[in-house]
Amino acid sequence: MSASGDLAAEYRRQERWRRWDEAVARVPWRPGQRVLDLGCGVGAVCARLHGAGLEVIGVDGDEDLLAAARARCPEVRFEKLDLRQVDASTFGRVDGVWTSFVAAYFHDLEAVVKQWADLVAVGGWVVLVEVDDLLGHEPSGVRAEVERFYAAAKLGKGYDFECGRRLADVARGAGLTVVHEGTLPDDELAFEGPAAAEVLEGWRARLARMRGAQAFFGERWGAIEAGLLAAMASPAHRVTARVVMVVAQR
Repeated sequence: MSASGDLAAEYRRQERWRRWDEAVARVPWRPGQRVLDLGCGVGAVCARLHGAGLEVIGVDGDEDLLAAARARCPEVRFEKLDLRQVDASTFGRVDGVWTSFVAAYFHDLEAVVKQWADLVAVGGWVVLVEVDDLLGHEPSGVRAEVERFYAAAKLGKGYDFECGRRLADVARGAGLTVVHEGTLPDDELAFEGPAAAEVLEGWRARLARMRGAQAFFGERWGAIEAGLLAAMASPAHRVTARVVMVVAQR
């Protein structure tokens, strides 16, 4: 199995910890609307939007993830495309744009969200879902080092580990009206108390994929990883990470 194939399997396992039904219920969608899921991954949200009676187009840049999505939702149209290349000429105007766990990858997020907002017809909606303070699990003993890593990643225009807190302001900057800003419960990313065994296993897989963190910490990475996993397993575990959801209208 390819690395992307491994990722598809990991994403399918993670779905048990996401609260997508609750997220979809917060959106002012109507049956029959035509919507894009940008960064659709293995099609978890596409399946729910399609099941609600929307015409969905899923877009992702990873062919293995799209293959998993197509197998899951053969009735849905999926396209391989860089999310920066999607504009109104690609699919025409749509009634809604959904994005989840993709915003943090764009260092120029304001410009990108403006581009996505331009896809939407007047009265349509844009959803942004992103984690904030991804590694915010205590008591880890490594918080100061984690914060230095966050700052270095942002300075290097890499993944923004504190992206969630910016979503509402970014949406407003794109000319949208924010109609909902809140947090989503998440049994892997933002849980309280000790983690279940399968959640810890999911985190081990997630941390193993964090090449940027491994390069930044070097020989300290083993201690950083151990501190985070120990915090999650502890009865005293507390979380500062949160999953932020913003719904905005044009």
